[in-house]
Amino acid sequence: MTAHPIPIAKSESYLTTEVFLIGGLSVLTSLCFWMFSDKSIPLTTISNFAFSAAFLVNHPHFLSSYLLMYGDFSNKILKEKRYFLSAVIVPIILFLTLGCGLLKSDKVILGNITSGMYFLVGWHYVKQIFGFIIVTSAHRKQYYTDFERKFLLTNLFSIWFLSFLGAQMGEHDYNFYGMPYRSFNLPTWILQLDQLILISSLLAVIYVHVKKYVAIGIKPAPPAVAAFVAIYVWYIPVFSHPGFGYLIPFFHSLQYLSFVWILKRNQTEDRVKNKDPMTARKKWLKYFVGFTLLAVVTGAVFFEFLPKFLDKLELIPKDIMGTTPFLAAFLLFINIHHYFIDNAIWRSTNETVKKYLFIS
Repeated sequence: MTAHPIPIAKSESYLTTEVFLIGGLSVLTSLCFWMFSDKSIPLTTISNFAFSAAFLVNHPHFLSSYLLMYGDFSNKILKEKRYFLSAVIVPIILFLTLGCGLLKSDKVILGNITSGMYFLVGWHYVKQIFGFIIVTSAHRKQYYTDFERKFLLTNLFSIWFLSFLGAQMGEHDYNFYGMPYRSFNLPTWILQLDQLILISSLLAVIYVHVKKYVAIGIKPAPPAVAAFVAIYVWYIPVFSHPGFGYLIPFFHSLQYLSFVWILKRNQTEDRVKNKDPMTARKKWLKYFVGFTLLAVVTGAVFFEFLPKFLDKLELIPKDIMGTTPFLAAFLLFINIHHYFIDNAIWRSTNETVKKYLFIS
């Protein structure tokens, strides 16, 4: 997610909520898993919670981006190249590629798409964390120079690479919802180089903040610290815990929805100002509550009901592409497309985003 401002309230209660939403809650949850939960415990309860949370948080976070792109910003699709690429070209390419892979039962095509999804999802996670760090710092009048941003981005990307490359070392067979794919069999020196970059850039980030504190007394913004620590907890292998791993998409989605809720809230408040109470309530139901409910419903349809219905028809041989090829294909399509949508809409150059996320 590209950096852009969000309204920051002055109250301590809001600050606490912001810190928790952006990353603090995930860090505390990770600590609880390490303190009170053995790695070998049954994960049924945790996986059931994650499945339930997906309906209310994970799935709506994806479909919210679709509602924004094809709803709020639909007028830009045929006018701006970035929007046309994300809203038209990318989904066509994805649809044709996935369709070809499924119809031909081509494990190479589908395996490469799966690896591409993990690559882009990691990129998306890092950019979202970077956006929160820059924005929450800027609203406290704490700014990063271009040079300091490069240090920060280098460190964040090296965290993501550490996780991605770790799964690509050597020859390994994996499966994504029953759909098989293989690792890239990369040499180990690439992973070692990334580890060196990670440590060096982390030291540089720490040095930058210590230098600022000594020179002018500026401490890092608490929400920025929470977001920064969260990405380490999510991606660094030494912190990995099978129980907590189920919840990482939930915490990422919670971060994302905080941006969406603020945007839609401020947008709706602008629409209802100077309206009579009855009209105002109707507009709130339509533009805010309606948006939220539609994201929940469409999320359930496209992540659960529709793909599972297609899988029950057994249109594709199960012995070749697993038992849920359509579910895997839907997940691949939405995850990858979601990244391109976000890369287009969450920019300060977007006048709607700029207007309603600047409101304090």
